[in-house]
Amino acid sequence: MLNVCLTHDVDRIHKTYQYITKPLRGLLKGNLKLFAKCFVHIFDKNAYWGFNHIYEIETKYCVKSTFFFLNESLPFNPFKPNTWKLSLGRYNIFNKKLVDIIRFFDKNGWEIALHGSYRSYKSIKLLKKEKADIEKIVCHSIHGVRQHYLNLTHETWEMQSQAGFCYDSTWGLTDNIGFKNNQVTPFFPISKNDFCVIPLTIMDYPFVTLKDKWARFEEILKKIELENGYLVINFHNNNFYELDFPDVKTNYIRIIEILKQRNAKFMTMMDAYKEITKGIKNF
Repeated sequence: MLNVCLTHDVDRIHKTYQYITKPLRGLLKGNLKLFAKCFVHIFDKNAYWGFNHIYEIETKYCVKSTFFFLNESLPFNPFKPNTWKLSLGRYNIFNKKLVDIIRFFDKNGWEIALHGSYRSYKSIKLLKKEKADIEKIVCHSIHGVRQHYLNLTHETWEMQSQAGFCYDSTWGLTDNIGFKNNQVTPFFPISKNDFCVIPLTIMDYPFVTLKDKWARFEEILKKIELENGYLVINFHNNNFYELDFPDVKTNYIRIIEILKQRNAKFMTMMDAYKEITKGIKNF
């Protein structure tokens, strides 16, 4: 049986600096067609929302996914350009429109989890606050976490466990697809603890940019089936805006269709955790 967890990191829900950089990039490349398209859509306030696309696709194929919501608090510093992307792109987790969509997904069988902020991988105080904020929205405990930018140290897992999380899905690659350090199956990094790491296998970028992605995808599926692992896929909600991110939406649909043809078992991350820890932990 091929076990599959579809996930979405919610890094941003609207454009900020991209209103300028996207058309400018087309102009600098001499691609007037791209420039014109980006300029025409420059005032599209819902460009990076993406939840409508995810809902339509997953409802059509009768699958449910896990959303990792970010609660970034890194302050903007004009003298530190490396903070600009993180600070300018962030959103308010208590935004009414966002709260409504979080509650909608939560009540209809999708899983809500935390996308730990850029600094929280080394701060249990931040992890606890960010977890509590999302729990205020859904009115129940959340169990999963994946750190922003896949930031991670060995101490992170201990802090996540102490903050009340059951599983982490940060262990993965940012510049390739497949298995980090050849780790295919979930593992328990903390001695005498049922806290579980469920590795991330495929992220939308770089997947869509690979020339041999479908051959690589097939190799990954075979290895996961052979070793009884879990295929964890991460497609960011904002990347479903096809004008800025061509092929992402179509690739996501094709992935689901291929997996459906193979009679894959789709589940949320928490469902996977329950299956992994069956006999170890009672819920």
